[in-house]
Amino acid sequence: MRFLRSKNPSLRSDEDIINDFRKSGDQALIGVLFDRYSHLVYAVSYNYLKDEEDCKDAVLHIFENLGKDLNRYEIKNFSSWLHVVTKNYSLRQLSKRKETLPITNQSYLVEEEESGPEFNIHLPNLSKAMEQLNEEQKICIDLFYIKEQSYKEITEQTGFDLNQVKSYIQNGKRNLKLILLNKK
Repeated sequence: MRFLRSKNPSLRSDEDIINDFRKSGDQALIGVLFDRYSHLVYAVSYNYLKDEEDCKDAVLHIFENLGKDLNRYEIKNFSSWLHVVTKNYSLRQLSKRKETLPITNQSYLVEEEESGPEFNIHLPNLSKAMEQLNEEQKICIDLFYIKEQSYKEITEQTGFDLNQVKSYIQNGKRNLKLILLNKK
């Protein structure tokens, strides 16, 4: 969408823009980030919402709240963080609509070596299924898939060793699949 692209993006780094915003509160700096990333927010939200107007609303909502979020969170990689924020916003919108998403054997919830028919999972069921995991699995699944952190980041944040993190994620995926398939 042409209206989302700027002809003259700032040459400053995202970190510099964010740091300056935190110091000054200058909304024009949010505008620079909008010019730089609004088309990406639109594209990510379109992957989930499949509706142009809903995607435009997503872009506006995310950038309206960006000032508060920049002051609230420590952000190391802005574009990755923004991608996760957009994905989570889109999934919340789908959940509000009570829509289902197809989960195929390429999904992170299904073991790669398995084959079988596609099945649909109602998004609220995923939240309920997550609640049934043990605390370690729930934490690792959330950090790895939802917050898109690396194994190393998860080990640093939780104090689990690398093998524990891998095990919690693998067992958590398997348990989620079993829980969700039993709800059919």
